Amino acid sequence: MTINKGAKITLLLIAIAWLLKSIEWSLGVDLFHFGIYPRNRLGIFGIFFHPFIHGGFKHLFSNTVSFAILCFSLYFFIPKIASRVLRQLTLYTGIMVWLFARPSFHIGASGVIYGIASFLFFIGIFQKNPGSLIISLCIAVLNHGMLVGLVPNEEGISWESHLSGFIVGCVMAYYYRHVETEFSRKQTLEVEDDFSYEGYRNLENKEFRYNYKEKD
Repeated sequence: MTINKGAKITLLLIAIAWLLKSIEWSLGVDLFHFGIYPRNRLGIFGIFFHPFIHGGFKHLFSNTVSFAILCFSLYFFIPKIASRVLRQLTLYTGIMVWLFARPSFHIGASGVIYGIASFLFFIGIFQKNPGSLIISLCIAVLNHGMLVGLVPNEEGISWESHLSGFIVGCVMAYYYRHVETEFSRKQTLEVEDDFSYEGYRNLENKEFRYNYKEKD
């Protein structure tokens, strides 16, 4: 059920972005002004709309692939709070961009993508269990090239969005470090089903109680 929910939400968000880009292309309009414009009152609305607005089909396709993988991973590995994390990552990343970024329109889902990647990576580090560390290792291997995007390296790229998402993801991973992940849940079940730990297993139940009496 959770996997289906994650897939549906991921596809829905991607579909909205592609629909808007199709409208732009078919009508010959540009929706970049719905992005975030830092420290401008109207630019505040971009905090909610910017992940769905992209500069071109190449930009949109690139973000679609990354977002699909990471968003689905978020719902698969941390199903209990995935939707909450996704909303908070979008909101807080957008706020940071509005407060600190260059005076320009910032659009695209890159900040959210960096936020999810950062969150999944650091929650594995903070939880310190083998299962969660596997998440961190996979994220690091698959997205190591993203580190380049955290600093100014190419004109027209909102590195501020990338850096904001990365920072927000790290902070939120620490905040939610005690949440149950898919790997930590499986690890707990394996321990509970292990009859050999500590050399014994408690056999007491309602029908049987062990009563110890000292010798006189």
